Amino acid sequence: MKSSSELFPVWLFQADIIGNLTKDVYLIKHGRDTDKTVEVALSHVGIYGQSNKGKQPIVLVHGSFTNRGFWLSSKGIGFARHLVESGFDVWIMETRGHGLSPRNKDYSNNSLERYVLSDVPAVNEFVMEKTGEKPIWMGHSLGGVLISTAISSGLLPQSSVTGIVLLGTQVIRRYWYLQLPFVKSLANVWFKYKPELDGHKLKIGPENEPSGIAKEYLNWFGLFGYWQLKSQKVHLIDNWKKVTIPVMSVVGQNDHSDPAKYCQDFYELCGSKQKEFKILAENNGFSRDFGHIDMIVSKDAAKEVWPLITKWLVDTISK
Repeated sequence: MKSSSELFPVWLFQADIIGNLTKDVYLIKHGRDTDKTVEVALSHVGIYGQSNKGKQPIVLVHGSFTNRGFWLSSKGIGFARHLVESGFDVWIMETRGHGLSPRNKDYSNNSLERYVLSDVPAVNEFVMEKTGEKPIWMGHSLGGVLISTAISSGLLPQSSVTGIVLLGTQVIRRYWYLQLPFVKSLANVWFKYKPELDGHKLKIGPENEPSGIAKEYLNWFGLFGYWQLKSQKVHLIDNWKKVTIPVMSVVGQNDHSDPAKYCQDFYELCGSKQKEFKILAENNGFSRDFGHIDMIVSKDAAKEVWPLITKWLVDTISK
């Protein structure tokens, strides 16, 4: 089978029609990770019979314990459809072991650092190859952290990105109990016997997360920890202050996972001069205080939040 890319092996894994939408799913086997079994699923969504040529590409990244369904349901409902109908070229990335991305051999040791070192750059390069345009990256929760980490580390070069949108995203909140000296050691021992976290049992979402992600967070937010890539050993917050591309950050007032205060503090540390921050709260003119998930996945979000983000996207690419 011929590859869909001249950069690395990419296979058209699935081609579906959902109502008036088309969805082509590519599997990217970039070979850049030490685990050569890694494949990343990237869904390309469009309108049947319409060309995406010349449209601004957007790469959507889900948060923890979920998959592409956060953006587009099996019935073709969701923010991804809204973006397509608004004239954008939509691509949905699923992290390793999520949705249509197969589990790699070394699944339990997956981490944001490994995603940033290989998966994210490969996806960006493939989208640019197929579209001829620099994409906008949009991520929810952990997806937003992934994007921020990729940008701040320089592994997703700002020169190859039009802008980023962060939804319920921050990397500065510290829990007091993680500062206790013995917590990190005990947790690392526990994770040796617990290779993954079960989203169903935890009642968090439909997918599992590898223990490597949890251990990485412990290293970041535990005692003496900080936001970093081990391979670089630099404080990423310092690089975050040097970001110059357009940035939008949105958070729900009722978000308990990533509270508005911490999302705003993280946003304000960003060095971009072209940036915008919105708290989705009743006292800010919205119908209610939105939470972590319903800020995007709800009927009220479709009426109030989706158009808000879309307007920023349109304004950004027109400048």
